[in-house]
Amino acid sequence: MTTIARGLTRTLLTFVGAGVAIVAVWTLFLRLVNVSPFVAKSPTDVWRYLLTEPEAAANRSAITADLVRTLIDASYGFVLGLFLAAVISLVFYFSRTVESMFVPSVTAMHAIPMVTVGPILVLIFGRGALGTAVVGAAIVVVPALLTMLHGIRSTPRTDLDMVTAFGGSRAAAFFKVSLPHAIPTWFTAGRVAVTTSVVGALLAEWLATGKGLGGQMLRDANEFQFARLWSSVVVLTVVCVVLYQLVSVVEDAVGSRMRAAR
Repeated sequence: MTTIARGLTRTLLTFVGAGVAIVAVWTLFLRLVNVSPFVAKSPTDVWRYLLTEPEAAANRSAITADLVRTLIDASYGFVLGLFLAAVISLVFYFSRTVESMFVPSVTAMHAIPMVTVGPILVLIFGRGALGTAVVGAAIVVVPALLTMLHGIRSTPRTDLDMVTAFGGSRAAAFFKVSLPHAIPTWFTAGRVAVTTSVVGALLAEWLATGKGLGGQMLRDANEFQFARLWSSVVVLTVVCVVLYQLVSVVEDAVGSRMRAAR
């Protein structure tokens, strides 16, 4: 079985396992917590809303349209956040002084709730694609940066010394040793970012655009459309699990090629 096939099989098993676990916890939670069925919808209610009731096709179509908008918004934050994290991690790698100056500040800024920072970013960058990308990137960039930096910093010192002993520059040591060594860690950053970027997109839609699942879920809560709200949450959760596993499949394929090249 090829690496990609094994990855896809693992993805399918993970997806099924996650689905069973979510339904089990969800059902147990509703039985333990005394919440009105008008507000708290069960897996059966969501199944009926999406698949069996007469309006199910229209329900799925509406949620899918909003989901596509949210995924597009999430892609902005995902790409921008990972790009910034990669660039900043390289700057920190080649300059310990800059790293020591800014890493504590960057980490502290991440502790500020994005709900309070988001409106400021929206005022600065607007309610369009740029503002959405910046809000998403603000959530993605710090965890991705610290993970990427850890990956390139954890390169075995003996490997770097060997490149230096043969006359290689620091840049050569980075591209020949540190970067390949950090690739698995950088994929870890990508797996985390692919889900946090969705959170960033939802936040941007709540605060700024009013579009996508973020804007619609806010309206659903205000309009007491709880069946649609819970169904949107379930669909979004399933999509996030799938996206996370797809990044894992790509990681396995890249890792396999790198090992074969050696």
